Amino acid sequence: MLRSARTDECAALSELVMRSKAHWGYSAAFLESCREELAVTPARLAAQPCRVLERDGRPVGLWALDLSGAVPEVALMFADPAVLGGGVGRILWQDMMGEARRLGHARLRLDADPNAEPFYERMGCRRIGGHASPSTGRLLKRYEADTADVLRTRRLTLRCYAPGEAEALYPILSDPLTMRFWPAPFDREKVAGWVARWRETYRSHGYGRWALIETATGARIGDAGLIPTVLMAQDVVDLGYIIHHPYWRQGFAVEAAAAIRDYAFQVLGLPRLVANMAHDHAGSARVAEKIGMTKVAEFDNPRNRGIRTLFWEITA
Repeated sequence: MLRSARTDECAALSELVMRSKAHWGYSAAFLESCREELAVTPARLAAQPCRVLERDGRPVGLWALDLSGAVPEVALMFADPAVLGGGVGRILWQDMMGEARRLGHARLRLDADPNAEPFYERMGCRRIGGHASPSTGRLLKRYEADTADVLRTRRLTLRCYAPGEAEALYPILSDPLTMRFWPAPFDREKVAGWVARWRETYRSHGYGRWALIETATGARIGDAGLIPTVLMAQDVVDLGYIIHHPYWRQGFAVEAAAAIRDYAFQVLGLPRLVANMAHDHAGSARVAEKIGMTKVAEFDNPRNRGIRTLFWEITA
């Protein structure tokens, strides 16, 4: 569970931070020199957004953002050593990036401990220079991140749509083979409406459909994400994915859908996801099955020519 930090746990959170720092073998003298800079205090909580990841009733990680400058700075990003390697850092990062987006910030910056550099680079941060630590004087690598990047997987980046992006998406959503299970390929007006819809949903819900980018090449290969909607007379969040046909049968849909599932449950705290697809869309059904969904119903879909549609679900 992710939640706001409380003033009554400042001491415990400060100790978590120091345990995390000590994990990398720093001397007692070095750790003491960092203590004041890294302390979680009531003053920090009053001035900076600070969130805690809790498991089994105890904090296992936290982040804090310094909003005093034009570009937010990562003030704290620490996980308990007992849970390192278990995805805690990824959950914290995704939550922090979501809060930065919600507050209207396009970028954030940080000075990375050398031991954390590989993590930040996996999260998509790019190096922009160096900066001396105010507490120790060490020269640290300085990084910047684009908050439009919602999720990163081994091969993919899922990114918020930007104004004017419809033309770049048009070749995918207008392609008859890619869209053969949809009512019809999109024209330019429908693609523009698609992008505008999700940009509005980001504001209203904090999530939506995102551009699907192959990270290594920068190629746009599809669209995927979460849709708040009504299906079978139920208010649901639908997990959807469109992969452009040149990229079919390479595992991209499963990779994207699994990351979205984890984000929905672990970061957004959603209790349930559904998926729906035409009865003869075997590839889409296999994706749903591979990420742990169960087929629970069938219905005739009035939004898709009345064709028989499979209804899948998964709960947190």
